Amino acid sequence: MSRSSSLPILNTEIVPANHPSAIERAANLLAVGELVAVPTETVYGLAGNGRDDRAVATIFQVKERPFFDPLILHLPDNSWVERLSRLDAEQEKLVTALIERFWPGPLTLLLPKSERVSDLVTASLPTVALRMPANPTLRAILQKGGFPVAAPSANRFGRVSPTKAQHVLEELGSKIPLIVDDGPTKLGLESTIVEPRGGNKLVLHRPGPIGEADLADFAPVEAPDLKGSIKAPGQTPSHYAPNKPVRLIEKGQVPADSPEAGLLAWGQSSQASQFRAVYSLSESGDLVEAASRLFSLLRAMDRETVTAIYVEKVPETGIGKAIMNRLYRAAEGTR
Repeated sequence: MSRSSSLPILNTEIVPANHPSAIERAANLLAVGELVAVPTETVYGLAGNGRDDRAVATIFQVKERPFFDPLILHLPDNSWVERLSRLDAEQEKLVTALIERFWPGPLTLLLPKSERVSDLVTASLPTVALRMPANPTLRAILQKGGFPVAAPSANRFGRVSPTKAQHVLEELGSKIPLIVDDGPTKLGLESTIVEPRGGNKLVLHRPGPIGEADLADFAPVEAPDLKGSIKAPGQTPSHYAPNKPVRLIEKGQVPADSPEAGLLAWGQSSQASQFRAVYSLSESGDLVEAASRLFSLLRAMDRETVTAIYVEKVPETGIGKAIMNRLYRAAEGTR
């Protein structure tokens, strides 16, 4: 979707989450159809009233996001699951177990939608993506408003997801009235998305902070059929990309153009002197730390005077699978 010239130019204000009026101001703006950038435990989200089609359409417009890419609804409480979805007895049993274990938290459930859900939110798909976030600030905003909000990452479509309020300002400043600043996000990667099918299996549409091993305690986990149209948020081939080309390499590899390039190293790097700029995802080899730093370091490297960003691959175990999922998409077309 091309950028629209009809968007008003706004004075974007950043308000600390602990400000006495932050929660009420955010909830009030959302209630009247305005957009607000909010913190979650994963990344910052661009929130709009999920029951207001005008607000939802504005999310697509501000993000320059194609309408075929569905949104996640963030819920004030569990009661909204029954209102927004249609579950058979087997699905309900599995969904209830998952909610009791992982909500509030970084797990998004892709469920058959009810007639109460707008086709705009779901890209006219028969399913709706639902999540109850764990971030206390966002939970307070949701409970104050009393309605679900659609909240994709608060950045231009396809760009690196924001993990700090300043990142949101860089991406969407002058397009939204308010950013609620709750400091750096805790997890740094978007939620895991799973679809319960038939009550006896889970389709993993997007890896995230909650890994396959944890999900397998509840039902067998299967990979999605990636052929055909998008079925869940975050499935476009090219995504999470900085302006500089991203290229994935094995640990210790030194490409020919390294003197002009940057390196995001996995662990400590003995080749640091051969690159123009070097950051480590985690010097100690901690995948959780690497996940929390990934998007912020991609943005930092994008500001360096480098011609390309090389990233050493991390082990695809646990949250490492989610890290590599984001990196493969960031590198799409430049691998």
